[in-house]
Amino acid sequence: MKYIAGLSIWLLVILCVFGPFVLTFFNIINLFKKKKIKEDVIDILTFVFGIILSTILYKFMDFKDYIEPIYITGVDTILHAPIASWSMPTVIAIVILGMVSYVIIKVRKLDIPPLIIVLSISGIMICSIFMLVFIIQILKNIYTNQIMLYFIIFPINYILCSIRAVIEVINYYKKKEITTKEYNSKILSKCNKLLNNISAWPILALIFVIPLSAILICILVLFGQRPDEAIQAFLETSDWTLSQKISPPPVEYDAHYLCTVSLKGHKELVKPIRFGIRRGNKIVVNRQLCIANAFEELIQEKTPKIHHFIRYIYDKYGYPLSKHIKTAKQADITYILMKPLEWIFLMTLYLFDKKPENRISTQYIGVNPYIAISTKE
Repeated sequence: MKYIAGLSIWLLVILCVFGPFVLTFFNIINLFKKKKIKEDVIDILTFVFGIILSTILYKFMDFKDYIEPIYITGVDTILHAPIASWSMPTVIAIVILGMVSYVIIKVRKLDIPPLIIVLSISGIMICSIFMLVFIIQILKNIYTNQIMLYFIIFPINYILCSIRAVIEVINYYKKKEITTKEYNSKILSKCNKLLNNISAWPILALIFVIPLSAILICILVLFGQRPDEAIQAFLETSDWTLSQKISPPPVEYDAHYLCTVSLKGHKELVKPIRFGIRRGNKIVVNRQLCIANAFEELIQEKTPKIHHFIRYIYDKYGYPLSKHIKTAKQADITYILMKPLEWIFLMTLYLFDKKPENRISTQYIGVNPYIAISTKE
């Protein structure tokens, strides 16, 4: 019994590892080959297996949004979410639109009006564009984290299957005789004639992408989504190709400090200036953080005993307090509350250091001429 259970687990692992690539191979062949290989079976497996595997994998990765720090627990490359979690309703709506449109196109036995076919092709185009952008978003980290390759397999397969489905439905209706109904209105007659021009369906579908997208956006806005949510879903991220946000620095479980956490705040306020190195990890630094660290460095040089006491207090109370700073607004408040201390630190540096700005500017550069980086915050 144990042998059978073990064998089943190994078969499941092999299926999950190699199955997506096998399905991709058959989808490529079916796109170009006239005589398809188990087309319906491959399509069902592609969509069912692809959606389930992608969802499980995304949940397993336990992605965090860019506003949250990543907790480092090992040497693996840990990344933030490639799609902002607050944009997920828009993402799900686009995927559902694409799936429904694909099913309508594939069911050729039904007598579907030309307008429905054109709108379905438009839905496929919208979803395919989104899938293509998602692939571009993921590409940056494929070489550093090979598991990301599995995230782009289903989008690639959706695009391959969609191209084939559109070509097939157009060829199917070209062979089928479509009766053109005459209307009293010249405009309606022209529109009907245009819709019955099968060769023009791809162009019409491209035109209908705009109004169909507008309708989808209006519906999503009613549920609290922004009009440009489909774009912001990729931009409001960090670590990826299209990302435009800076995340808080990676955090070790024993090194979560207020000065670092304050960088969760809005960049217009906290003003991140550059990347730095802390304990071998790349972090984002602002002037407040550099001043605080330069002050600690100066105290450590001049009065080691006082520094030891300050560090003890900071370690004891800074970490528990920092755990309550979870949003950008809370980080902004922390940054503002830290301002008086920052000014005191700066005043001390200017009073007791010959070159205070040199000391401030050399914080977190990896090699510090004043003191070894391993001893600093």
